[in-house]
Amino acid sequence: MRVGPPSDHDMRVFPPVYPWNAFDSRRWMEFYRSPVIPRVPGPRNLTVHAESEEMRHRLMSEFDHVHFDRVGRLDGEFVSSSTGLLLFDRAGACLQANFPGGSSMAATLTFTEANSPALWDYRQSLRDDWDTLPLIENAAVFSHIYSNNYYHFSFELLQKFRLIQDHDIRVVVMPSPIYHNGVFREMISQALGDRLLLPATEVARLKNPMLVEAWQSDEGLRWLRAFVGRTLPAEGCRYYIRRNPLKPRRGNNVAETEAFLAFLERHDFTTIDFGNGELSLSEQIDKLQGASFVLAAHGAGLTNLSYLNGPARIVEIFSRAVISTSFIRVSDALDLEHHAIIAETLDEQGDIIVDCDLLESLIA
Repeated sequence: MRVGPPSDHDMRVFPPVYPWNAFDSRRWMEFYRSPVIPRVPGPRNLTVHAESEEMRHRLMSEFDHVHFDRVGRLDGEFVSSSTGLLLFDRAGACLQANFPGGSSMAATLTFTEANSPALWDYRQSLRDDWDTLPLIENAAVFSHIYSNNYYHFSFELLQKFRLIQDHDIRVVVMPSPIYHNGVFREMISQALGDRLLLPATEVARLKNPMLVEAWQSDEGLRWLRAFVGRTLPAEGCRYYIRRNPLKPRRGNNVAETEAFLAFLERHDFTTIDFGNGELSLSEQIDKLQGASFVLAAHGAGLTNLSYLNGPARIVEIFSRAVISTSFIRVSDALDLEHHAIIAETLDEQGDIIVDCDLLESLIA
């Protein structure tokens, strides 16, 4: 089967392919659907420090988004793409799966994949050999467009295992890059139990495959804490979480000015980072031992707030570039005090310049 890029001599013209959302297909048989409705925190759990009302409204509007946890099967036989984001049927049709429909930034992902010239021939080869492909029943297909992000992995992809607990799933099909990351592999291995893991690159017909859509929720947080089986008491320690230097993100790193570094030293902050997937989950949790005050720019490392016990104060720093309530919702569910600082000023490198006088007021 040809899956590589087309040769220089391959000048054929291909008609556009528009993947159909699996959840909108008539072949979708839904077993479970539950709304995930964000709760707006009270003043005890959230204080927003914004220089403009526009940015305050931008942040708070995140609480207006309602999603649905969904579990069901697709009636028929399908082959997964290597990404787990597309499923192909006997007729060569493309259905998109494991894909958040409201994600504007990634809206072209599945369209681009489906319209790869190499995929046209690959789908035809599947049709030609369909009845000779191995047949697998009781399988689920798990993937995520942001699967390499620790937050999306913990609160959306891993949660799919929670939602199939009451179903007889024996095989989980998943793109191999997801479980090549150390901490992800550790958590997936535990969640799999006695199920088999099949790389999505292995070509097989999946009969009536199960699909799951999961979103961050209080229930998911409780499940994650029970799944990990470890939480940390507050013991007066202060931590500054530095973003991984291997993954710089313009507009989402704190500018470590002389004034900022002096603030950290003056108040006995310990600077930590959670690496790039090489640390085990236990090693990551250890870095927040005794945390009562956590200061960080918005980023996936704040996922480890999930294992704190209060009382604790969280100070999360945003710029206009990235606004999210993900970790505010974690704090609210755990009854932690969360301060969201939306800064307007960036330095020449695009790093956030933080008002240290404001930070001083939050230490008191």
